[in-house]
Amino acid sequence: MHFLKGLNILDECPYLNSNSGIDVVFRNQFTRLGFTCLFLISLISYQSNAFAANKTLSSQQQAFLDAYQSIKLNDRKAIAQYKVQLKGYPLYPYVLYHDYRLHLKNTPESLIKNFIKTYKKSYLSDSLYGKWLTHLAKNKQWKKFSRTYTPQKNQDSQCYNIQALSHTKQLNTALELAIPIWENSTSLSTACRPIDDLIRKHKRLTGSMIWKRIKLAMEKHKLSLAKTLSQDLSRKDQSMLNEWIKVYKNPRLISKPLPINVTPLVKKAIFTQGVRKLAAKDPALAQKSLDLYSKQYGLNRNQHNVLARKIALHTAYRSDPQAKTLLHQVNRNGSKNADSLRWQAQIAIKQSDWPGLLETIELMETVSQQSKQWLYWKARALEATQQFKESNDLYRMLARQRNYYAFMAADRLNLDYQFNPKPIKKLKTDELLKKYPGLLRIQELLAIDWPLSTRREWYHLLKKADKNELQAVAVLASQWKQHAQAIRSLAKAKSWDALNLRFPTPYKQPVMQNAKRNGIDAAWIYGIMRRESAFSKDIRSPVGATGLMQLMPKTAKYMSQKISSKNISYQKLTEAKNNIELGSAYLSYLSQKYSANKVLATAAYNAGPNRVDRWIPSKGTLAADQWIDSIPYTETRAYVKAVLEYTTIFNSLLNQRYTRLKDVMPDIGDQPILQSDPKHP
Repeated sequence: MHFLKGLNILDECPYLNSNSGIDVVFRNQFTRLGFTCLFLISLISYQSNAFAANKTLSSQQQAFLDAYQSIKLNDRKAIAQYKVQLKGYPLYPYVLYHDYRLHLKNTPESLIKNFIKTYKKSYLSDSLYGKWLTHLAKNKQWKKFSRTYTPQKNQDSQCYNIQALSHTKQLNTALELAIPIWENSTSLSTACRPIDDLIRKHKRLTGSMIWKRIKLAMEKHKLSLAKTLSQDLSRKDQSMLNEWIKVYKNPRLISKPLPINVTPLVKKAIFTQGVRKLAAKDPALAQKSLDLYSKQYGLNRNQHNVLARKIALHTAYRSDPQAKTLLHQVNRNGSKNADSLRWQAQIAIKQSDWPGLLETIELMETVSQQSKQWLYWKARALEATQQFKESNDLYRMLARQRNYYAFMAADRLNLDYQFNPKPIKKLKTDELLKKYPGLLRIQELLAIDWPLSTRREWYHLLKKADKNELQAVAVLASQWKQHAQAIRSLAKAKSWDALNLRFPTPYKQPVMQNAKRNGIDAAWIYGIMRRESAFSKDIRSPVGATGLMQLMPKTAKYMSQKISSKNISYQKLTEAKNNIELGSAYLSYLSQKYSANKVLATAAYNAGPNRVDRWIPSKGTLAADQWIDSIPYTETRAYVKAVLEYTTIFNSLLNQRYTRLKDVMPDIGDQPILQSDPKHP
């Protein structure tokens, strides 16, 4: 909900599609956040044996839960009986997995190998393999580890392998693998710390290695690590690091010459980081220092231009009057990139500089120029400069699609919105269940209320499933009320027009009740919910935003006290009824604060009212579409557009009619704004 509460889980791994507007799914591969995309949505989930009181478990489901308890107690007689009883049951692999996982020390190697081979198509196989490798390493069974090990992406496993190599007479190979890990790590895990001893013991640590890692530590703001590393350097080198740390703490020092005892390579590193840090505090001084010393410190033209672009972007972040000039210079001198062009375009939009906007769009890459966003703004600029035929042609082309810009384009010409739905017919699922045993496991995991394992199964399935069968998977997910998984399946299949599955309306009774109670649009509540959680009721962000409408605990507590005498506890925010009640009340609170302006209230739901108040023009007004696309925060810009788009679609589905965006997007700047309650967090 709030911009600073941490990344919305669905926004971490976006797929953006020009025909569908903004949609989000998990990427096929784990990228910069590693396993975050896999597990973040399940942070508050725990493997529970509890189940809802109104659920009736089958005899096998109950037997499985009893088996799990026996495994935790290591009751070998009961475990053996349950293994016989549950053989052939979809969750039988989990019985074996948890038994082997919890009792690795006493599990024969042959059983583990057989499990890994038999269930190689399940995520359980990889999980058990990783745990087994760790077990072997911690027990220093290096020969067995080496026989078993296959190359892994996980760095801990790589470090264990290095230890195994060093203990099995493959020292040179171990050192070759160890040095890059040592050089490129800002911290060494418990598994990787022995490689430091290995490198030192065999006298492979060099000054260049130490400086490479110090540079990385300084870039990652790890001053303590840099100081620790410098203990292996000479006093002269230590003094150079001290100069670097001085500039790090006070980047204004780069406006004066660096000491002569600092070597050219270190001077260049100090100066480059100093300019970057100073750009955020004093862009003008950073630019002056760059012009004065860049050649002296050996920066080439490209390195100079990169820093100049950084300075220009910081002036834009700060709404500095110099931003327009500096961005224009950067984008004209060959150091442009997508960010600098986007910011130049945003400034032109905010200032209604239509000729300047057209020029900026022309500087963009062809792919960017053809995106729905810049086609729309090109049309707006052409219209403003009285090039009506060209602008109308672009509006008509855009209006054939279904997304925020398509709806805006349709409004410019008063055309009907095009929703272009293509419902997916219900398909026979027998063959699908037979082909993907993971679906049978998911069905049983749902029944016994094991959400973490359920989600792991879903993510594994969506990585492996045939693209042509993802629609059928989505239908099944929808039938099982797994709406987030249906949405992800369709996004991966690029089935953007299956509106009945991509925009479901679960929890209808509490949504309608709270919409009526708070005097707000039910479709708006659904739009917020769709963007925040894709209808996953028990997700939590890293900083605690929780549930369907991703409420922060302090906001939830404030709204709970404001609307009733009861205090809905943090733990109960994952209950749909509570989350919708408080989230809807908060939307109503924001709507009242901004005089029923849905654009401002939506932006405030994401970025917080204090920021939105600062973004509202102090003098005059700005067209709402211009205001939205000049919001400083990328996440909030995308968020507002997505919620407006989704709300429009939900209106058409709920009411068989829709509200035009132009009717809920008045000019920004003339609305009376209520003072925020000082008790509001």
